[in-house]
Amino acid sequence: MNKFLSYISLSAIVLLTAGCSDNEPKSEHKGLTGYVIEANYEKRALLVAESDKTAKNGSYDAEWYSLNDDAILHDSKNNKVSLTDIEVGSEVETWSTSRSLESYPSKTDLSKLVVADDVKHPDSPMLQKKAIQAALSHAKTISDTAAILIVQNVTTSQSEWIIHVFNSYTEKSYEFTVNAVTGEVKQIK
Repeated sequence: MNKFLSYISLSAIVLLTAGCSDNEPKSEHKGLTGYVIEANYEKRALLVAESDKTAKNGSYDAEWYSLNDDAILHDSKNNKVSLTDIEVGSEVETWSTSRSLESYPSKTDLSKLVVADDVKHPDSPMLQKKAIQAALSHAKTISDTAAILIVQNVTTSQSEWIIHVFNSYTEKSYEFTVNAVTGEVKQIK
C-alpha cells in the first residue's frame, strides 16, 4: 500500500509541475500600426501611436512596447534592424505575445516589429521621419503638460512637410509645416 501512495504522490507532483510550467509557446497577436513617438533605448522600449490611417472613430491608441529578449526587428524587405535604427518618426507595425496593461498609453511586450520604408520629400532629400521629429519637438515646446503627442497624418506641399499633431491630454490638434530644405518648423493652427 505504501508503494501505491508513493506512486500517487509522485504522479500528483509531476502533474502539478507540468500544469504550472511556462513552456507553452505564447500566441502572437497584431499590435498597433503607427508612428514611433518616443524611444527609450536604455529601457529597450518604444512608444507607438496610431495615426488617422488606423485610428477608429478619432480615438488614437498608444502603447509602450518593451522588447522581448527574442524580439524580431526588421524592415519591410525583411532585413534585420537594431533597436537604435528605429527612430522617433518611424512608421511601424507591431506584434505582441501578452495582453496590454489597461492604461493610457497602455503597456505590453514587443515580440516583432516591422519598420516601413522611410518616405523622402518629392522635391527635397528630407525624410518624413526627420520632419516628424522636428514637428514633435516643436509641439513639446508649446505644450504646457507632459502630453502624449499623436502624429495624425503627414502630407507634402511643394517645399514643405505638413504634419498634423494631436495632444491627447488637451485634445487639441496642431498643424505644422516643416521646410523640407531648412527644417524650419512653423505652426499653422
